[in-house]
Amino acid sequence: MKDDDPEKRIRELERELADSTRPPRSTPPYTGDAQPYMGDAPPPAVDAPYPANPYPANPPYAANPPYAGNAPYVRDPTWGVDFRPPRRRSPYPWFIVLIVLGIFVPAVVSLVAHFATSNRIRTSFGNGSGATASSNNPTAVPQGGELRVGGNMEGRTVACNDGKLTLYGTNTDYAITGHCVSLTVGGFNNKAIVDGADTLESTGYSNTVTVRGCNNGNLKLSSYGGKFNVTGHCASLVISSYDNKVSVDSVDSIDISASGYNNVITYRSGTPKVSDSGYSNNIQQG
Repeated sequence: MKDDDPEKRIRELERELADSTRPPRSTPPYTGDAQPYMGDAPPPAVDAPYPANPYPANPPYAANPPYAGNAPYVRDPTWGVDFRPPRRRSPYPWFIVLIVLGIFVPAVVSLVAHFATSNRIRTSFGNGSGATASSNNPTAVPQGGELRVGGNMEGRTVACNDGKLTLYGTNTDYAITGHCVSLTVGGFNNKAIVDGADTLESTGYSNTVTVRGCNNGNLKLSSYGGKFNVTGHCASLVISSYDNKVSVDSVDSIDISASGYNNVITYRSGTPKVSDSGYSNNIQQG
């Protein structure tokens, strides 16, 4: 049956005309191989896994790079790391120190012993206040002169001869004969037995002094920790220190300064005039 639809016929004619005027498809570019051109390659997958790459647990570590003057690094077979072995110190400095000590220490000890020995009682008789006595017994004060005597753990006998005598030293027993115009007992832990003195002064500590005849003399105690046993009558007793024990037959006056404390004074007779500005002093008759 013949199709008499004019519009349909017109559409077919237009389609045939369009097909006849369309340009041919371009030839795909040459790629150099026999594979047909496929256009642009698709991008790689985003979540594609990374390829396995072995990673060492602990790479070898060197604490300090080797440098001149240090021992080379050594590979520890157990841990597989490099380390520097400790440097050995030269023993020569120690030998030098030992040699120096061996030479100088005995020399120093000898010098100290020499001076300690030579500083013991030396002899120098004279009338000056700096005169000292030798260790030879007995020793005499020049008539009306002055003398200093010292000892170290020994016994000394000194004739006073109406002079001025000063005692010093440690742990020495002194026997003072004759009459002294003045006697000063210094040092420490000394013992002195005195025939008689017009003035007795104590400047040391922990000394024990026995006076056989005070003869209206004066006692001045500026020492501490001393023991004094005085026979006879004394004109005065003055104390300016502490922790002394004094026993006297009789005394006209007792004066304890403000710096005197913890002193014990015993007089056997008389009524002394007492002036005590210190504290904790015990003054009694007995």
